[in-house]
Amino acid sequence: MSLLEHLNKDFESRVRLGIMSVLVVNDWIDFQEMKDHLQVTDGNLASHINALEQKNI
Repeated sequence: MSLLEHLNKDFESRVRLGIMSVLVVNDWIDFQEMKDHLQVTDGNLASHINALEQKNI
């Protein structure tokens, strides 16, 4: 069984994994900077953040 098979399904998305990766190395980051780092739209980032918040991650 590969290591990736144990990855939480909530992080299969590149954006969600990116959000968590950015937050691991930054104490604080604003929405615009996160959006620029991940190269996503406002709505896309907001929906992924909302999904992670709903999961209490």
